Amino acid sequence: MPRAKQKKASCSLTEVVFVLVLLACGFMIGFVGSHTSSEEDAPVRLRQHPAIPPRHIAEQHSSGPLNASMWGHIPQPFEGYASKCGPTPEEGYPKTAPIADIIKNWNPDAGKWTPSHMYESVCRFDYATDLDKAIAYRDAEVPFQLYNVPSMNAVARAWSDPAHLRRKLGATTKYKCEASNPGGEANFGANHFMYTNGRSSRNPPIKNVQLSWDDWLRKIDEAVNTSVLEPNSRFYFRFSASSPSDARSGWLFKELPFFQPKPNVFFKDPRAQRGIHCRFGMEGIVAEAHWDGSRNTIAQFYGRRRYVLVDPDHTCDMYLLAKNHPSGRHSKVDWSNPDSWEKFPDFPTMPAHEVVQRPGDFLYLPTYYLHYIVSIDTNYQCNTRSGRDDRQLKVVNKCTPGFEKQASPPRRGKKPWPSRGKF
Repeated sequence: MPRAKQKKASCSLTEVVFVLVLLACGFMIGFVGSHTSSEEDAPVRLRQHPAIPPRHIAEQHSSGPLNASMWGHIPQPFEGYASKCGPTPEEGYPKTAPIADIIKNWNPDAGKWTPSHMYESVCRFDYATDLDKAIAYRDAEVPFQLYNVPSMNAVARAWSDPAHLRRKLGATTKYKCEASNPGGEANFGANHFMYTNGRSSRNPPIKNVQLSWDDWLRKIDEAVNTSVLEPNSRFYFRFSASSPSDARSGWLFKELPFFQPKPNVFFKDPRAQRGIHCRFGMEGIVAEAHWDGSRNTIAQFYGRRRYVLVDPDHTCDMYLLAKNHPSGRHSKVDWSNPDSWEKFPDFPTMPAHEVVQRPGDFLYLPTYYLHYIVSIDTNYQCNTRSGRDDRQLKVVNKCTPGFEKQASPPRRGKKPWPSRGKF
């Protein structure tokens, strides 16, 4: 080969080797950089029970904001339904749609499937910047969501580890939980749950069962790839604390500092608080529509839970069971089955709206605000109630058989405290 060509070939080979070395170095630098970033900045997966859906969360002991996208798809509001969320509620807040449209778009028995859009109009406030707005909406007795509460973010991260809850609840300690009772009175399916007050009923819509934390986790395992319509496949895990001195669950008051009865955005009247109540749901569980006679603040620690909401002014459209029924205050309509609505002519046009709770979210429900709850996936939720506002008591009593002549009950607690507490 001529010397010139040899020199050219040699140079070409040298250049190729040089480029390959640079690429290799770049790859190693990128790998090390990405590895360092994943340890310091990017979310990590905590060790978890195999039955619980995989998820990525930030460092367990971090108090920074949670990344909502890590918890599964949240449908966007339909065009024209997102509220302006000013300093006070705008006229007509929250926007509503006929319940028939809401159910057609997203049937409660759809399981994990979620649509691209939903009829959401509830304002969502950042605790760090919108606390004044949240208090104003609470005082106006309208629903809203609050997120980015530092102490809440820390609890959501801790509760994502089943071992943490096992230490708190005990692996074998039994709790009074619930199972659906298909074929029972007012039961609409194997995944449908309707509260019963324990009064005489030969065939109630639910049955009480004793489950430990580990028992419930095994139930989740058994339900994997099992239809929500399969009997005895879905269970609610429940526990409550009446006060910090509660022998079994008093730890909740220390674990959830935002639910201690102190002046803060979560309580209009802290003195009227009546305990902390927790319900952990399995994928596909439906809790039938009802109203509660007190203000309600609901905290979401894990998974996604959908609420379909109805203003008390439309209570009559829900066709509620009578006061003396074991499931009184609950709608006798099967919301998931439009073919059964012919017997309830006012129901399909009932104005309603919906919202999805994700970890780190609080949902404020005013007194008597009607709610229908769907567990999109495995989820943990606790709530607390404090006092009542009776401005809509008259219409609720009128529309709930057995309550028509009931006078306004005496208010509990003393004069409400100011509520500027930070957590």
